[in-house]
Amino acid sequence: MDIFKVLTRGTNIKSNSINKNYTKTTKKSSVEEDKELDFFHNQSKNQNSSKDHVEEEIIEDEDISMKDLLIKNHFNGKLIYNIDNHLLNVDKPTEIQSKSIKLSIERENADVVGISPTGTGKTLAFMIPLISKIIMNTNDSNMNSLQSIIIAPTNDLAKQIFQVTESIVQGIVLNHKQNSKSNCKLEAQLLNSKLSNKLLFENVSNLKMPQIIISTPKRLISVLNKENTDVILEHLKVFVIDEFDQLFSSDFSKQTEKLLSLLDDKQHVNKWMYSATKPEEKVFNNIIKKHMTKPELIECKYSSKLTSNIVKPKITESLVFVGNEQGKLLQLRQLQQNSQFIPPMLIFLESHSRCMALYNELKYNSIPMATLHSKMSLNEREKVINDFKEGKVWVIITTDIMARGLDINGIRTVINYDIPKNKELYIHRLGRVGRGLTSYNTRGNKKIECECITLYSKIDAKDVIPIAKVMKQHGAENIPDWLVEGRVRENKDKKDDKKLKREKISTVPGIIRKERRMKKEMIEASKKRKQEGIVRPEKKQKKISQS
Repeated sequence: MDIFKVLTRGTNIKSNSINKNYTKTTKKSSVEEDKELDFFHNQSKNQNSSKDHVEEEIIEDEDISMKDLLIKNHFNGKLIYNIDNHLLNVDKPTEIQSKSIKLSIERENADVVGISPTGTGKTLAFMIPLISKIIMNTNDSNMNSLQSIIIAPTNDLAKQIFQVTESIVQGIVLNHKQNSKSNCKLEAQLLNSKLSNKLLFENVSNLKMPQIIISTPKRLISVLNKENTDVILEHLKVFVIDEFDQLFSSDFSKQTEKLLSLLDDKQHVNKWMYSATKPEEKVFNNIIKKHMTKPELIECKYSSKLTSNIVKPKITESLVFVGNEQGKLLQLRQLQQNSQFIPPMLIFLESHSRCMALYNELKYNSIPMATLHSKMSLNEREKVINDFKEGKVWVIITTDIMARGLDINGIRTVINYDIPKNKELYIHRLGRVGRGLTSYNTRGNKKIECECITLYSKIDAKDVIPIAKVMKQHGAENIPDWLVEGRVRENKDKKDDKKLKREKISTVPGIIRKERRMKKEMIEASKKRKQEGIVRPEKKQKKISQS
């Protein structure tokens, strides 16, 4: 039985409501160079009035369906059909989708920075304008060439984007005109080993290319070299960076910067960046200044009532002090006893080793569960996710590999076993909850509630403050003012500050673990002394016999 179907049975995926609480503003640029976001497009009065008109149109069209919005703006008929028939959770456009579509019409060649909460359909927000741009600008010379690249931080997310894209482009024909010499189907491909080998070892100039490629930065860099780069990127129109806050973090920044540097001198390539959160202000500003030309910023605010095109259930955010690692395990067992252990559920930890340790502690609880982390192969991760969707697995114990982008409907509970390292990561984890669920079940008489529980211990004193502030902003109750204000005892040990060392995940009390460790050390030391005691007399006897 599909547990997700059971939990979402009767919910109206195509809802008749859209978030009225989103902020209907787009940030404008500053005149002074030293002020925040001064690099954004500073339009003339006429241009600003035109932009205000566009903004008014968006507000006027607030109740319009996605289908009618695309028809009204003369988008490709097959594209509209695919969105309306293959993407069942799309009815009315979210704010980020409306603004992105409108912007693509008003400023066709604009660089774009889109920031919107998780679950608001950012993939469609850039994919619809992207495909429309390819359809409108394709001719005989570029129809079999690469026209768009989308990069994402993980293989799992790249594959998800590909699956959505594949549904949208199905049956779309490029350059299909009576006077055209030829036409071809619009094609999107995931940059896998097969396509990579073609780009590396075959003559790229004679190669029929997909119009859209989706990849991770590392894999894309691996296929670009001195001989083929210019040919591959010759007809590129749009370069999309999904989850750009992560792709400009320390783990990915070198790779992303390298790719952008290849495009800096190509004026015909538009750069679009989308994410739920943005990097630190200084980092963010440098990115924009360095790589984008007069970008448009689309920023949508968080709303606890609605983060998608459907009414989400109430999400309760809570912060629980547990003292130490042993307290975390006890708290999990207490949640289970109090019927708060509601699947489908994600439990987040900071490392794969801790995931495995927690799994070993919980696997005998008769609840179907699995682990998911970066040390697993792509096929293994896919199997876990599919089992999760089908209800074979109720709980996934995971790292932050599942915190971003992955769109899985029906998740009722998220537990932050290890506290997120920053508020942005907390927002991403929170965004996994409640997708595809409405406020009431089939009969409309039972409320569906979701929960995000964050556990913290003594060593988390420093990291818990920004998380508590975000919870307070979201309307979470029982968050003490002294915690939000930062009046907590921080760990004074500078060594611990540099590298946080957590206790092992175990139900065995610390004193017993210490006794076991000391006993083990004593046994090993005794064995060592015995071995040394045997060796030494033998050496003395040899010397005597020689004399």
